Amino acid sequence: MHDEYCNCCPPPDWEKNRFQPENRYIGDIEDGKRYPFGVYTKEESDERYAVKATEEQVTALQTTVAGKADEQECVDIRARLDALEYKSIQINSFNAAPPVSEIGSSQTITLAWSLNKTATSQNINGSPVTGNTKQYTGVTTGTTYTLNVSDGQTSASKSVSVSFANRIYYGAAADLTTVTSLSSVLSNDPERTITVDAGADEYIIYAIPARLGDVTFFVSGFEGGFEDPEEQTLTNQSGYQETYKVYRSTNANLGETTVEVREG
Repeated sequence: MHDEYCNCCPPPDWEKNRFQPENRYIGDIEDGKRYPFGVYTKEESDERYAVKATEEQVTALQTTVAGKADEQECVDIRARLDALEYKSIQINSFNAAPPVSEIGSSQTITLAWSLNKTATSQNINGSPVTGNTKQYTGVTTGTTYTLNVSDGQTSASKSVSVSFANRIYYGAAADLTTVTSLSSVLSNDPERTITVDAGADEYIIYAIPARLGDVTFFVSGFEGGFEDPEEQTLTNQSGYQETYKVYRSTNANLGETTVEVREG
């Protein structure tokens, strides 16, 4: 016969004392806490009864974590420095001046460039260069310059071109004898939109080098309004002669007129 206080029989579950040695700390240690017998949920145990590490253990843990954090921080910093030190070399800009020159002239072409880091070697069209500028004198024809740079591990290249062109003339005049005194633009592109104010007895004139082909004219969206071109040999300021196609509007005294010029 056993009474309710008998020590030879285990107490019922509802009578279990969570502070009994065999029940006090059941389960794993998590985050420095030990969770007691399952009388409470994990959240309740966290809030009420979980046993935390002693102050000495906490200090030791913090020291260890701090040491690891410092070490990892050094690794991260080294990685960032390595990335900065060994990032690929790049050409930020590469320009030529002047980009367009008049046919018949002799030009000094200045090349200038910038890089994202110091180069260990660089050349233009295969010839070594130093610094970030280079001049070429006596240039008379269109040329392409290619800059090649290297940092010893990576390389980059970029090209820029200079061209030579003749002038395209446009404006208002009573006849075709004063073409070279009109407004002009140095270009190899015959297409553009012009606005000309043609007064009494004045025609709209448009003159292009014959090698650029034919053009058509549009006024207010409608094609036409110009005569077939007349060819003339014109001499530019550099003494270069070239055959031009000179177009004249069919009518004079058109006032201020905007004309779109297209190829073809």
